[in-house]
Amino acid sequence: FIKGSPFATVLTDYGCPYRCSFCIMGTLSYKWRSIDNVMKELRYLKSLGINHIYFDDQTFGVNKTRRTELCERIINEGLDLKWCCFFRVDLAEENTLLLMKKAGCHTVMFGVESGSDEILKRYSKDTTLEQIRSAFALCKKLGFRTVATFVLGLPDDRKETIMETIRFAKEIEPDYASFNVYVPRMHTKLRREALEKGLVS
Repeated sequence: FIKGSPFATVLTDYGCPYRCSFCIMGTLSYKWRSIDNVMKELRYLKSLGINHIYFDDQTFGVNKTRRTELCERIINEGLDLKWCCFFRVDLAEENTLLLMKKAGCHTVMFGVESGSDEILKRYSKDTTLEQIRSAFALCKKLGFRTVATFVLGLPDDRKETIMETIRFAKEIEPDYASFNVYVPRMHTKLRREALEKGLVS
């Protein structure tokens, strides 16, 4: 979803503080780089003629203070970067998105996962359909491109809930949608459950 080349990926933190039971990232220690260190890398990339960035964090700017500082420094130093990132719908407030846009963000990717509140709750996504609707409507209003990613085939997913997800994807009107089949990843809570239920060997 980068809008030009050359581009670079930048990781400002590692791991994830959230607890989605189907994902390995929440089981890793969450660590982050100092904003000074990130800015040093961004200035270096800029000196190479790279203006397009993919922030490869699991969730860009989990910490609001840190996220605000990074965006403000990108703006104040006049780096004029164009970038995209993964974000969460429960962090998507208007002031936050406006600051990200001013700092050069043009595309926001959200892990929607399911169109069923029941499924979202069951797998500890800790978001709701109403939050998702609100985030996508706000992004559309502010002129962001949006990407929605979904997981189909979770153990409690049924034909009915999968169809709910497809209908929901059409309702929120992302610019791009990615439908992914559930895999019981090693060391996730959901893999342990799948083993206990005999769903995998």
